[in-house]
Amino acid sequence: MPVQWPVTPRPGQAETAEQLATLIEQGHRVLFSAPTGWGKTHCVIAALVEAKTLPAVWLVRSLALGPRVAEDAALWGLVSFVAAGREKMCPLAPRLGSAVHDFCRFAKFKCRYAKLARISATDWRELRERAQREGFCPYYAQDLVYSDVFVQNYNRPLRRWVKALIVDEAHNIALPEERIVKISQLAEAVASARMHVSARALKALENLIRYTLVKDGSLDVFLDEETKGEILRHYHELLVENPERARELHPLVTLLNAVAAYVEGERVSIFKPPRVPLFRPAILVTATPLLPLPVSIDAEVRVPWERKIPAFIVSDVSSKFEEFDTRMVLKYKRLLFAVAKRARRVLVFAASERIAKELRAWANYEETQPPKDWEGVALLRARGRFAEGVDIEAESVIVAGAPFLPPEISDRLARHYRTQGYEEPVRLAIDAPMLSTLLQCIGRAWRDPKKDPPTVYLADWRFARYKELLQEWMDIKRECSIEELER
Repeated sequence: MPVQWPVTPRPGQAETAEQLATLIEQGHRVLFSAPTGWGKTHCVIAALVEAKTLPAVWLVRSLALGPRVAEDAALWGLVSFVAAGREKMCPLAPRLGSAVHDFCRFAKFKCRYAKLARISATDWRELRERAQREGFCPYYAQDLVYSDVFVQNYNRPLRRWVKALIVDEAHNIALPEERIVKISQLAEAVASARMHVSARALKALENLIRYTLVKDGSLDVFLDEETKGEILRHYHELLVENPERARELHPLVTLLNAVAAYVEGERVSIFKPPRVPLFRPAILVTATPLLPLPVSIDAEVRVPWERKIPAFIVSDVSSKFEEFDTRMVLKYKRLLFAVAKRARRVLVFAASERIAKELRAWANYEETQPPKDWEGVALLRARGRFAEGVDIEAESVIVAGAPFLPPEISDRLARHYRTQGYEEPVRLAIDAPMLSTLLQCIGRAWRDPKKDPPTVYLADWRFARYKELLQEWMDIKRECSIEELER
């Protein structure tokens, strides 16, 4: 018997939900794609209800998306809970920072909150407040809260018994986990370790810091295993004896445990392979099924785009390292000026810190969410904190440079994927992160399909390689030059 929708389903929604329900009843992993604003969330919830596959875990890349899922679930009469990670939940996190993860793993016996309580709560904030008053662990208590739909971040391990898994914005599971550490933090970590490691280890660490100060690019952590082991032993001792001091050492430990790292200016980007949810039945939900995914798919349900985003490929610019000189910088500035003359709101995504540095003087807002009535130019990093989970309505979007990962990082990720037995390891390491970042950025400017989409300028000749792939989602008018846009 068909389920009763709490909202009037749009044309095709009920039929698609029935199709999804049949597939997950059969235990399949399904890729479900439909345009932005089509109503994918209600469609998936209807499928879960019809297939009787509740409770379910709903994975989101950004916790900001959790309340939206919870609100839709509430319309179906379902109980939901939005769970957070340790850095938001743990009462010790303000003191320990990111080191709280390792403290929980290696020194849990020292934690005064290491006890559980089974209570009801509506979200992680309420649970955290109660835990601080009553003295139990709010992070692990989340898994004991009753819910039909349990919403959590991609990187939080699955600990609940569930009947189905939903991966929202599934194109993002191809993105490696990226953390930013400042060189000054690494220097402070070395200073903290100075009195507790051997002279040989200290010399190796000081050489590492010097290397980061003089050379941008891939960072080869050239410490031998004995030195790494000495530093990690000291870190684990501090987690037990003096956790606050362990916090000072944590940035260095993060670097030592990375698959790859890249220095750009004062920042070190540290990469780890993505956490891949291997679970069936599952529905992987996306608006843009353009990528290879690091999981096998049993079936696909696709709703085609009827309205596409108009786009131009600007073919005489590139953020490619060896091509990015003073003449190229001038071209990017000319492009921004040409677009800003036509549009009241221009959203610019810089593919790298080098481009952001050159365009900074032109921006009215940088690395922040502008107010609703904003005008001018908003400049964001392509993989920055505001490139996901926020809505910034704009008339034009400039993607300034193709947001590839640094080639050395892609090479290391490809080697890792190959050793893990993934299909298409090179595409997973190169194409998937770039395209996923691109689509994520552009999606910030167009969330309501009833409104006109922004005009997008893909400002890098390398986008032309993906023209056929992008045509399914974008209406690429043509390839053009800066001079054509200035006319």
